[in-house]
Amino acid sequence: MAVKGSKYTKWISWLFLLYFVILAGERLQSLIRAIARDGLFPTAFDGFVNLTAILSLCAAVIMLLLFNRSFLKSLFSTVVPDYSALTITSGVILVSGMVHTEFTIPPIQFAAYGMLIVAMILRAAELSSSAENRFSMWYSLIYLTAFSMAIPVVYPSSIEHAALFHFIEADVMLVLVVSFTVMLRRLFVGRGENLLLWIPFLVMVIGDAAVLWMRWSEEINSFVLIFAILSAVLFLVGKLIPAMKQKN
Repeated sequence: MAVKGSKYTKWISWLFLLYFVILAGERLQSLIRAIARDGLFPTAFDGFVNLTAILSLCAAVIMLLLFNRSFLKSLFSTVVPDYSALTITSGVILVSGMVHTEFTIPPIQFAAYGMLIVAMILRAAELSSSAENRFSMWYSLIYLTAFSMAIPVVYPSSIEHAALFHFIEADVMLVLVVSFTVMLRRLFVGRGENLLLWIPFLVMVIGDAAVLWMRWSEEINSFVLIFAILSAVLFLVGKLIPAMKQKN
């Protein structure tokens, strides 16, 4: 028997749908225009980001059709979607947005990410009434949002050893998207009271530091730098608060 959701459930499902549709639409227009002008592989970098975006979109569509039937039903009923499958699918399509293809339109991408963030807020509100520690849940949500903004987009570079940089940059992006997806899933399945996990945090610090340092002489990615610092501050403060409470 299907589990009925709360007053937030349908809103959350529609926000996820908007996230998928807006991000997929922006990615498709970018790919179609870029490939129509220069082909799929005009350069090694462009070929990599184009192919990555295509694979990400195709994988997300397949996952939506095969593993997210409850999500599709939840758009027009009180059925609770399988949040585990839904959040993993969200992470899969997010990869397409983390590679810089020609004709990318950042404001549209941010609109898509905004839909996902609002869905995260509504899910936290839905779960807060039964949470053992509401403060930890909301604090974890703030940290998760900052963490998501600290994922570096794979940009082209002309620095020395650019191929090595692109390899490292892509690896850091993929690992951080996976880390974000793991924490996003924990939030939506009801385990979001402590998202301050050491492994994702250390990966973010080391990975972002490597990407920023290697490209520092060419361009400082202020956006990633600011949110990496904010994430680090939130993580460390969040770890100190329980320790201070225990001492008192």
